[in-house]
Amino acid sequence: MHCPLGVLIADVGRYSPAAQAVSAQLVRRWQECVRAGIEATQAAGEADPALDADRTAAAVIAAVQGGVTVLLSTGSAEHLEAGLNLCLDHLLS
Repeated sequence: MHCPLGVLIADVGRYSPAAQAVSAQLVRRWQECVRAGIEATQAAGEADPALDADRTAAAVIAAVQGGVTVLLSTGSAEHLEAGLNLCLDHLLS
């Protein structure tokens, strides 16, 4: 299993300012998409409207990327599932 974004973020981005800029842009775009989904969920009345959608999106991305990193190094999706479940519980409670 190979995650190109994970490699870019974890490895290449640490050593190359150009790769770091690309990583930052990709994460920013990803966060914008997740934030839009959260805002749509809030507008539909399915999520707490008081939640900070951008901060919650950042947490979702951290849970996904961290969980994928653990998955790739251990073969277990336990941490990915736990992080996502925690984020969803927070969003939908």
